[in-house]
Amino acid sequence: MLENTTQVRRQVNPDGNERLTAAIGVLLLVPILVELATIVLGVHTFMSLHVFVGLALIPAVLLKLVSTGWRFARYYTRSRAYVEHGPPQLAMRLLAPLLVAATVVLFSSGVAMGLLHGQALQLARRLHGPASVIWLLLIGVHVLVYLRRAVRDYGRDLRPSTRPTVPGARGRSYVLAAALGLGLLAGAAAVPAQHRWINLHRHHNHRDDTALEPARVARVLRAEVATLEGEVAAVSPNVTRPRSSRP
Repeated sequence: MLENTTQVRRQVNPDGNERLTAAIGVLLLVPILVELATIVLGVHTFMSLHVFVGLALIPAVLLKLVSTGWRFARYYTRSRAYVEHGPPQLAMRLLAPLLVAATVVLFSSGVAMGLLHGQALQLARRLHGPASVIWLLLIGVHVLVYLRRAVRDYGRDLRPSTRPTVPGARGRSYVLAAALGLGLLAGAAAVPAQHRWINLHRHHNHRDDTALEPARVARVLRAEVATLEGEVAAVSPNVTRPRSSRP
């Protein structure tokens, strides 16, 4: 009976799912810190790096969502191996939907800012800033709770002595390499189009300047009218000027 349970557990492989999730989390840590640094140091100054790293993160973030979503689905559909493996901490389960929503909004709005125009672009910009703040706060909590365990589990998947104890090590390595490779390709492929993100701040300032043009034109016209009235008064001092209808 114990052998059957062990065999089923190895086939369903919740330990492999845990190691994959831990590995993705550890590998995501450095690029997330780079993104945070670009924000702190001035995102408009480092927009090119911000865009590259943000796009490179997408495949790995999607893989993280899939791996954690798989564990969630298997646990709540009462898969015996996942039930025995145990649920995540209650606080983290409560925060998980908010983290997933913030992740989707953050990355989709970030990509959209390089593709959309007009009102859709403005909506994406309004969503991206708040989503980034919420996402970074939730990621910070996530790191504080899981970092030690993630480093431990990922280390076990790297050491030759403990790597074979959980099946699927080679497959996990291939999946991680594919996610990282696709991310680098996505970031590199977008380099020729990075001006769409880099010029957003410039276009925003230009739009603000353009919005002031009607007021400037009105001031110039009033000045010209006043000048003409003065010239008429000088040429015809005996002519009574009509009272201006200006307020």
